[in-house]
Amino acid sequence: MSDLVDGEEKETTQKSLTSTNDEITQDEKSQNFFNRLNLRYSNFKQRTSNKLDPIAEKFSPLTSFLKKRYLRYAISSILVAFVIYFYVMYEISRGAETVKILFRDTNTNHLVPLGLVLAFIAVLYVTWDDNIFKKYRKPGLYVVLLTTIFYVLIFSGIDTYLFELSIAKWLTRLTGLIVPYTLRFFGLNVTSIEWNEARINTFIGLGEPSKTPGLLIDPRCSGIHSMTIFIFIFLLMLFEARKKIHWNHKAVGVTIIGILGTYLMNFLRITIVMLTFYYGGTNLGESVHNVLGYVLLVIWLPIFWLFILPLAEKGRIFRKKKAKEMEASRDDITKIGESEEKAQSENSEKDHLSN
Repeated sequence: MSDLVDGEEKETTQKSLTSTNDEITQDEKSQNFFNRLNLRYSNFKQRTSNKLDPIAEKFSPLTSFLKKRYLRYAISSILVAFVIYFYVMYEISRGAETVKILFRDTNTNHLVPLGLVLAFIAVLYVTWDDNIFKKYRKPGLYVVLLTTIFYVLIFSGIDTYLFELSIAKWLTRLTGLIVPYTLRFFGLNVTSIEWNEARINTFIGLGEPSKTPGLLIDPRCSGIHSMTIFIFIFLLMLFEARKKIHWNHKAVGVTIIGILGTYLMNFLRITIVMLTFYYGGTNLGESVHNVLGYVLLVIWLPIFWLFILPLAEKGRIFRKKKAKEMEASRDDITKIGESEEKAQSENSEKDHLSN
């Protein structure tokens, strides 16, 4: 009997070792490309560090002063306040050539780049050797990068090429179908849904008590902007986490979640915009339309980085398996203890009856 048990244990161990070796081989194959990138990136960091370290030593008294927590928090808060101020002034003065900033006329198109520079400095400064905010440095930098890409897409005219892609037309058609039926489901008076193949838009007619007779959903509402930005930043996220990612179905699943989540953010944006036009009128609807897409994407990206991307990390998978094994072993120990206590109580009852 013991030989049979030993044989089963050996067979189980051999199978687990074989599966482990297969996983290691798969990981080694998937890491070949990234190993070369890691080497080049490490060499670049080493060269940069060698050049900057002597300069940092000269300014060490100043850096120790600037690293003080409350000073960093105060200055970063001021910088963020200026970023919000620039953004609000840009939205208020959209279409105007100049706007008065701190008693000085400033080109309206310069407000976004100025805000991005200040936001970049604020993120780096507030997370500088900080135990509380250090883990939010990368999500914060991704938000700054997101805004930069969004600004380039809008003001460079590159997005016009995106609108001509088949995926943009397909997303426009899909959004033009899902949004009005969702509004109808919640009781709004949607009178008509008209798809125009030539102009690639959907007209959604709205009846009483709507304050707007109807709205158009065109490629700008398709989510192609947010999808392009997400894919670009997601590739950077993968490169950043290349050593931690388990390159199998987990990574594929995280990618699908990211793309679907990005589209759902756009669907939520269009639905909320339609509701504001319906109940609040044109002025409120346009104000919400101008800012809501960016706000939702800023919320979604850190959520994806902090909570969803780690699902594909090797350490997380190992920790989950280990936790499950420990929980199962604790349950087994509890059951054994309960059965022993039950047996002892039964034996004591029998002894009592016999006496």
